[in-house]
Amino acid sequence: MDNFNYNESKLRLQSHVNNMKQMVEHAISFQEVEGRTTDRKGRPFSNGLEAKRSLIRSQHLIYELHEFVKEELLFYGINPDNIYPPLHQAKPEITMTGTFKRKDQDVCVVPKKIVNKPELINWGPLNNSGIYSVYGPEKEEKVLATNVRSQLSSINKNIDTLFERMISESLNLHDKYPRLVLGELYLIPVYEYDDTEMFNNNIAFKSGITNIAKFIQFFSYLNDYKEVTEPYKYTKAGLVVVDFRQDIPKIYENTEELKQDNLVDDNFDLELASLSPIRYVYDLLSIYNETWGLNLLD
Repeated sequence: MDNFNYNESKLRLQSHVNNMKQMVEHAISFQEVEGRTTDRKGRPFSNGLEAKRSLIRSQHLIYELHEFVKEELLFYGINPDNIYPPLHQAKPEITMTGTFKRKDQDVCVVPKKIVNKPELINWGPLNNSGIYSVYGPEKEEKVLATNVRSQLSSINKNIDTLFERMISESLNLHDKYPRLVLGELYLIPVYEYDDTEMFNNNIAFKSGITNIAKFIQFFSYLNDYKEVTEPYKYTKAGLVVVDFRQDIPKIYENTEELKQDNLVDDNFDLELASLSPIRYVYDLLSIYNETWGLNLLD
C-alpha cells in the first residue's frame, strides 16, 4: 500500500468541494441543473430555490464526494475492477444485507478473489422472505463499504434525525458482520445557503452557524469501531466542515482552526482532525489491511 500523501488527497477533496459550490450557485443564479432549465416533468424552474432542490434530488451534488472516495481508492492502489460503482458512474451499487435490512452502499470495494456463495436469508426480519444474500455472509463481511452524505439545509433542525439514521446504518451491518470495515463520510456547511434569497436567484448565506460542536461530538463517539460490543460505531467516520462563503471554499482540518474563527468555544476539547476527511480513505484501507489484507482487493 502506498504511503499517505496529504497534498494529493487534500487537492482531490478541495477540487470536488469547489465543484459542489459551483454547481449549487450556478443552479441558483441561472436556474439550470446539469444543462437543464426544467424539472424532470419538463416544467421550467421558476426560481433558484426550485433549481437548487432539483440539483439535490438529482444526486449529482453528492456524487462529487463519491468520486473523491473512488479517486482516493484508485490512488492508493485499489484495482478499479473491484470498485462499485466504477469511477464516473452511479451504478451498480452493492446491496448488503445486515441484521435488520438490505441496503445499497454508496461506494464499495468487493474482493473478487472470494467466490460468491449466495445464501438464503434466514436471520432477522427478512427470515422466510425468500431473499438471498448475493455474495453470502462470508464474502459480504470482507467488502469494504463506505457511505457518503451531506446536509446543506435545515441542519440544526434535523440534527437528531440525521444522527439516528447514522446509528441505524452502522448497527445494521456491524451487528451481522462484526469485522466489516465500514465508513461514513459526511459534509456539513458552516453557514447554510439562504433559501429566501434563492427565490430571487441570489447567492446569500444565513447568519446563524451550524452546530459544529455537536457534529464533532457525535461523530467522535461513533468513530473508531473496534469492539463487537459497540456495533453502532463506524470503523472510520469522516467529517467535511466547509465554509462555502469564500471564493475557494474553506475546509476546516482541526479544532484550532474552528476556534480561530469562533465556530466552537475556546474550551471545546474534541479534535476535528481525528475525523479527517483527507485521511478518511487511507485510514479505511489501512484498517482493512490489518483486518483482512489488501491482497484480497488486488
